[in-house]
Amino acid sequence: MDIIKYLPILVICFLNVTFAQNLDFQDNPASETTFLQDKDFSLADAELEEKAVKEALRELEKTYRFPNPTSTKYDTLLHNTNNYRSDEIPTFSPEVINRRMYSLPTIIPMEYNSYVARYIDVYAKSKRGLTSKMLGLRRVYFPIFEEVLDREGMPLEIKYLSVVESALNPHARSRVGATGLWQFMLSTGRLYKLDVNSFVDERKDPYKSTEAAAKYLKRSYEEFGDWLLAIASYNCGPGNVRKAIHRSGGKKNFWEIRKYLPRETRGYVPAFIAVNYVFKYASEYNIYPVYTDFKMSQDTLHIRKLDITMQELARMSKANVEELRYLNPELKLNRVPYSHRNYVLRVTPEVADYYAKKRRLIHDKYGKKRNQAYKSPAETAALNKTYSSYSYRPKGTKLYYYRVRSGDVVGSIAEKYGVTKRQIADWNNLYRYRIKVGQRLKIYAKPSRVSSSTSSASSTKSKSASTPPPPSNGKMKFHRVQEGENLWAISKKYGVNLSTLQSLNPGINARNLKIGQTIRVR
Repeated sequence: MDIIKYLPILVICFLNVTFAQNLDFQDNPASETTFLQDKDFSLADAELEEKAVKEALRELEKTYRFPNPTSTKYDTLLHNTNNYRSDEIPTFSPEVINRRMYSLPTIIPMEYNSYVARYIDVYAKSKRGLTSKMLGLRRVYFPIFEEVLDREGMPLEIKYLSVVESALNPHARSRVGATGLWQFMLSTGRLYKLDVNSFVDERKDPYKSTEAAAKYLKRSYEEFGDWLLAIASYNCGPGNVRKAIHRSGGKKNFWEIRKYLPRETRGYVPAFIAVNYVFKYASEYNIYPVYTDFKMSQDTLHIRKLDITMQELARMSKANVEELRYLNPELKLNRVPYSHRNYVLRVTPEVADYYAKKRRLIHDKYGKKRNQAYKSPAETAALNKTYSSYSYRPKGTKLYYYRVRSGDVVGSIAEKYGVTKRQIADWNNLYRYRIKVGQRLKIYAKPSRVSSSTSSASSTKSKSASTPPPPSNGKMKFHRVQEGENLWAISKKYGVNLSTLQSLNPGINARNLKIGQTIRVR
């Protein structure tokens, strides 16, 4: 009788213990599907499903040409709260990952199962180096995506779909011809008003392609009423999703119709969920961003009836032609297409300033369509090589490497080797002539110039070691630093050597001149 009396209490205690042991999965409404897997699922199936995702990552690895990729020690120290070794690859239990997944601030349900686990391993383990680059590119493209998604009233986590599609690479092109950040096929792109012709491919335009992707996904969501199904339809088309729903008996849950979808689409949604998780918890996996010295938020020019190439625009405004290409990835021939309608060209501030000042002069020179100047893609590619930082080499020159020292500026290095600032910037893909102490610069110079500059440098050094040069005519002259000036520009203005300026101003920091600072020039 005593046992029967206390039986209800014993049952309650047993249930509480069971609840505590399974707390991680009980908190997640999706726990029933955790590690659900088809009985006939094989490793070969997994490899085929992952094929498209890995193809996008390989394409990024092959075409990654953004300026000055760097990872900062500050970011690593700030986020490496677990004090990981640089080569350490952390692993976590399914319970921990499941709990983190459930806490993601997303409208779209993020379930954790064996399918998602495979893609977490792809991004956090086998391709972690590329994940670092994508984390850096996030700062370039996510603001564009978020602005469009917010305006359309769509979940902001959809921005991660572009990571799965193209690895945040505007030049990505799949084996079937899908192109750009959002991987539009030609016919689908035209359906959403993305122009593709001999001069432009707007599937590569970050702004226009994002608008088109948002419209496609929004229309799919209105049909299926589920964001995961809308994302699946983005990959395989709404027709295949309709068929899968019909074959499943009318079910409208991705995990329930998954086996009826095309093989690539089966892995597409799990990859999307995995990217949301890995980008949020990257530092927990000892992965940190590799930033690029480049931003999409630049000035714009509205150009009409103008036939001009990127090289011509860069040359006259003394801008970096590579950066103009990054800003306008949709241009096939690296030239502004002549049009009677305004064409929006994204440019750097110096180009915008130059165009504002010289607009009439530019239109007088380039305001007529030059049919005879248009070249085939092969001819254009050959022409572009002369502006490439990887291949251009003037005749009669030899390759030299220069290690940047404290106080160096691009102008002084160019003067030493008898080349131009523009050439050094192109050879080394410099952004606004920025260099860092210890950086190794590639320079093509004539051997005679290098030997003479070396001898003159040694003689100058011996003279400066003994006594500073006497002031001209016994009088000293000073210069007050203006905005935008550097030591090399000042030396040119007064016709004195940079080494002379440095000897006249002991202790001067050539890389940190301040406006209003007084410098002795004679």
